[in-house]
Amino acid sequence: MSSPRNTKASQLARLSRENAALKRELARLQVYRAMAYRDPLTGLWNRRYFEERLNEELSRSQRAGLSRKFSVMVLDLNDFKATNDRYGHPIGDTVLKDMGDFLVTHLRHHDVACRTGGDEFTVLLPDLSAEDCGHLIDRLRSGLDAANANRRIPISLSLGTASWPEAGDSLEALLTRADEAMYADKHRHKTRARIPAAGRQVARRAAARRSRAHATPS
Repeated sequence: MSSPRNTKASQLARLSRENAALKRELARLQVYRAMAYRDPLTGLWNRRYFEERLNEELSRSQRAGLSRKFSVMVLDLNDFKATNDRYGHPIGDTVLKDMGDFLVTHLRHHDVACRTGGDEFTVLLPDLSAEDCGHLIDRLRSGLDAANANRRIPISLSLGTASWPEAGDSLEALLTRADEAMYADKHRHKTRARIPAAGRQVARRAAARRSRAHATPS
């Protein structure tokens, strides 16, 4: 017959094994979650993760009141199709990876950088005001100029930002204003021939967001 001491040791050993199994299962689930929310090419977060985090940030800011700020930044690679056509898609993929590395290096650790389209990147900027966005854009452009000095194929970016609550009280308004600012920047750099084409792009992107929102299960 087992002594109480042996019974207790056996129970502790069993609990230890169960705890180790739970830790392994948790680690496995975390890997699957990361795969579901990560862009496999750049390693950045994907659109699904961005939309979830953006909703969370808006809810926090609405509860905190107007004293809490946050912003979004939309970035688009200029002439990326021409890069693919001239050098091939493997080189285009390298440019996208370089873009992801650039964002991780030059943004704050709590900023949420995402690849949300083919050559489209979006960044959630917690606690960043409209005024601070101007300083961030200047810093990113300076960093890009320095990085391009060592690149065979320089990266050219168009950037646009919008801040809550100045840009509107809805996510749709916020993202549309950021899109508009990005396309205005693209026009200033003379990478697009006509403003109406940029306006159509903003409308298409807004329509695509509405379509995804309606398709999301409640």
